[in-house]
Amino acid sequence: MPAGRSCLVTERRMSWLIACCFAAGMPLAAQTDSSGTKPYATLDRQSVTYRGPVSAADKQLPDDIAVIGMILPLRGAQEAEGKALLAAAQIALEEEQERGGLPDGRKLVLAVRDESGPWGQASSEILKLIEQDHALAVITSANGATAHQAEQIANKISFPILTLASDSATTQTNVPWVFRLGPSDMDQARAMCREISEQSGVRKILLIVDKDHDGRVGGEEFEKAARERKLAAPQKIELEPSSPQLESVSARIQAGVPDDVVVWADASVTKRLLPLIGQWAPSARVYLCSKAAQLGSVGGDGKMDGGQGGEYFTVAAASNGTAEVVREKFAEEYRKRTGKAPGMAAFEAYEAVHLIAAGIRTKGASRIGLREYLAETDKTRSAPGVIAFDPAGNSTQEFSVVRVNSGLAEITAQ
Repeated sequence: MPAGRSCLVTERRMSWLIACCFAAGMPLAAQTDSSGTKPYATLDRQSVTYRGPVSAADKQLPDDIAVIGMILPLRGAQEAEGKALLAAAQIALEEEQERGGLPDGRKLVLAVRDESGPWGQASSEILKLIEQDHALAVITSANGATAHQAEQIANKISFPILTLASDSATTQTNVPWVFRLGPSDMDQARAMCREISEQSGVRKILLIVDKDHDGRVGGEEFEKAARERKLAAPQKIELEPSSPQLESVSARIQAGVPDDVVVWADASVTKRLLPLIGQWAPSARVYLCSKAAQLGSVGGDGKMDGGQGGEYFTVAAASNGTAEVVREKFAEEYRKRTGKAPGMAAFEAYEAVHLIAAGIRTKGASRIGLREYLAETDKTRSAPGVIAFDPAGNSTQEFSVVRVNSGLAEITAQ
């Protein structure tokens, strides 16, 4: 049939359908958006929450060990980040082992798999952690793509996930097996924009983001928060994570001389950006997302991972007195082993191992029991900090902008 005749027939059919609707007294969809319309019935959201095939979650677990799984980048550009998280987790594991065996006689052990590689590599390795290594829970890195793959698998075969990823979507779907330790992208963006709005004058903001999922989502959250705070629209630079064009970044910074630079990129790219920012905008305040800051600490020379002085900020939970003592002890041990000060992500990995171990000691070697332990909010835990999660799995800690001084133990609230 000729294209023109086809369109004419379609239009006649639509006209006939609309006429029939009016003749029958049927309201059209566009005419039924009255705010006064009430639904026929409502359902309790909690009562219909899908909790996965929990009856199969604890089958075939070994009798002699309780396994904590980790999926980390151990090769490639993010290798240093993965090794930092692994070193932190090993410190926590040794501290738990010094406490003795678990109540049922099991020994607590770590199983680690590498997420590095082509798309789908992380999914395969997560399945191995669950099916072959018999992990009771899995700790993921700050990589949002890996966290999403873990989420999809957990929703099918049921195991708890503690993630360092900041993408809010991992908890917006109400999967009851996913728990985020740190601030979400939205938490970070709002805290940064609040801090910037409190500075004097109209601020020129430069936003540097990776052109990957994490950078795109984080950048969008920052731009949204900036509009809500009525800040000047940030100038935006997008980088290819595999081959960032740093020459163009230098030119943009030199031409614009921003008052504030916000970096939403991974730590390896950030380490290369900081010297450029320090060179061309030495008085700028630099805000680093949690992924960018996960290796970050300012050394005794006043430089942060190659930066040239300046002020560096990230978003983190303010620590109380007890947590501060724990952080200092951890940071000291971490320096002994690695020769470096730990970043926030290292402490989160350390904390995650202790939190899972506390759940196993309380509930036994059970994925279902461990999920229930993590979901409880009305108890004091024996992990380094008192951590609780809301029903969606978000940390209930208060997050704010903090200045990064010389190491994790000296991260101080503004």
